[in-house]
Amino acid sequence: MQEQSKVELVIITGMSGAGKTVAIQSFEDMGYFCVDNLPPTLLPKFLELMKEHPEENKKLAVVMDLRGREFFDSLYETLDQLATETWIQEHVLFLDALNEQLVKRYKESRRSHPLAPDGLPLSGIEQERQI
Repeated sequence: MQEQSKVELVIITGMSGAGKTVAIQSFEDMGYFCVDNLPPTLLPKFLELMKEHPEENKKLAVVMDLRGREFFDSLYETLDQLATETWIQEHVLFLDALNEQLVKRYKESRRSHPLAPDGLPLSGIEQERQI
């Protein structure tokens, strides 16, 4: 594949509540093929499928975060593997916000943090930052 015909892949990740859903919706509006909550271990298979029709899938965006808990540890390995692919131009977009803003968003949405389903959002946010 020639340099100018590389597939663009944007991996959106970051803190829970930092705006990944809004970001993926924006990428979709810009004509990207988007997948939310893709476990990192499935990214190579997903890209293999996309490689079969690169002319139709020139711009891809995926969200990978802690919702796939047991799979999230493989994100680094997957990113290393991507670096060896010559047909992909990958970008990582990491979204973050202040703890106070994240807590406020969880209170407004009345959702629980994925790492603190029965506890305070701040404890889940602190655990997520450590990960």
